[in-house]
Amino acid sequence: MHSRVYGFFDNFDLFFYLQFGFRKQHSTSHALLSIIDEIRHNLDNNTFSCGIFVDLEKAFDTVNHNILLKKLEHYGIRDVAKNWFCSYLSYRKQFVSLGGVSSNYLPITCGVPQGSILGPLLFIIYINDMHNAIKFSKVHHFADDTNLLFSHKNPKILRKRVNADLALLFDWLCANRLSLNVGKTEFVIFRPKRSKRSERVTLKINRCKIFESNKIRYLGVILDPNLSWKHHIFELNKKLFRGVGMIYKIRNLSDSDVLKSVYFSLFQSHVSYGLAAWGTSRHCLDNVFLTQKKAIRAMAGLHFDDHTSASFKKFGILKIYDLMKVQYASLMWDNDHGSLPQVFQGFFTKISDVHSHHTRSSASDDLAKTVCAKTIHGSKLFKIIGVNTFNEINKLPFYRSSRTRQSFLNHYKKYLILSIKFFSGHSNCTEHVFSPIFTIF
Repeated sequence: MHSRVYGFFDNFDLFFYLQFGFRKQHSTSHALLSIIDEIRHNLDNNTFSCGIFVDLEKAFDTVNHNILLKKLEHYGIRDVAKNWFCSYLSYRKQFVSLGGVSSNYLPITCGVPQGSILGPLLFIIYINDMHNAIKFSKVHHFADDTNLLFSHKNPKILRKRVNADLALLFDWLCANRLSLNVGKTEFVIFRPKRSKRSERVTLKINRCKIFESNKIRYLGVILDPNLSWKHHIFELNKKLFRGVGMIYKIRNLSDSDVLKSVYFSLFQSHVSYGLAAWGTSRHCLDNVFLTQKKAIRAMAGLHFDDHTSASFKKFGILKIYDLMKVQYASLMWDNDHGSLPQVFQGFFTKISDVHSHHTRSSASDDLAKTVCAKTIHGSKLFKIIGVNTFNEINKLPFYRSSRTRQSFLNHYKKYLILSIKFFSGHSNCTEHVFSPIFTIF
């Protein structure tokens, strides 16, 4: 049933295109890249952005069954299929067991069955129409993690229109029997670096003030008003140092395979998450690279100022700069093969589609640079880095011969590891050379 319903919604393009949760070929990385790219575009145009990070209280547990069935019927799930869902949701009971003592059975009158494959799908269908109720802001979803984003050059107009959208959001929540946790709902004003706000923006929902924060955690990354990522790097380094400490504790008791396993589980898993979104800043990458070298020196038993390039190559581990390249290469592979989420469609244009002149670039299917950055925020846009990335990987001999994305990425990682330059002696330099992809930073 999940396969049939999901296929029906997908084939007829019924899912809201900015819903990234519980959908094939959609991930938190895509959700982060979408919203952060929007903010960067606004900052590049000297425009304020207001991001409201909505906390829906017990969202999965408060879905109204009657409203859900009406929505399924609205989208085209009728007759026998609708009756099947009515039966599926009805007459369920639950009880609590604690310390060997069990409560009485009570009927479940609302909520989607959690732990089932249909639960998440039914929820994203339930909130699929929220964006229709919002007049000015753009709505981003990752399941129940919801964000409203509105931009304007005038803070007064921004405040007025966002408050209007919050009133509309409250009406929609009431109509759909969902509740908002005002205490955990926050907003951030993303503002151009040199701009000044003449007054503080005050936002309310149902006459309750929403707290303005100078940092916000969204889908595992920490955003600040200038997208400097300083808070995120600080928190990330705390996790990474714990991983480095673990490697130091076991390095004399374990072989290289165990050390690599610990490194990938306690270090690289944290580094890689959301890297395409926050790692476009050279300062951020340099900061984390210093910590990454500590981990490699711990694994290799090196002195604190020994070069690490040979050890990176020995263990087959990518430097953070190369991890960044791999993530963007994966995104551009998906773009070239038509599997990027709908929100990114139309981001890139081939040179051969722009003009008919026979040049080396048009013959090789390179992408055209259609965006001109005005500020450093603009230079970090996916539309710019993606073009540079694709035009580099498109020249690699194994790109066209690879049949799958994973096959290409395996070849690309080996290529990057073999490209690591060796150094000798002691040095405190950062030991890296940026490729043309990142010279725009």
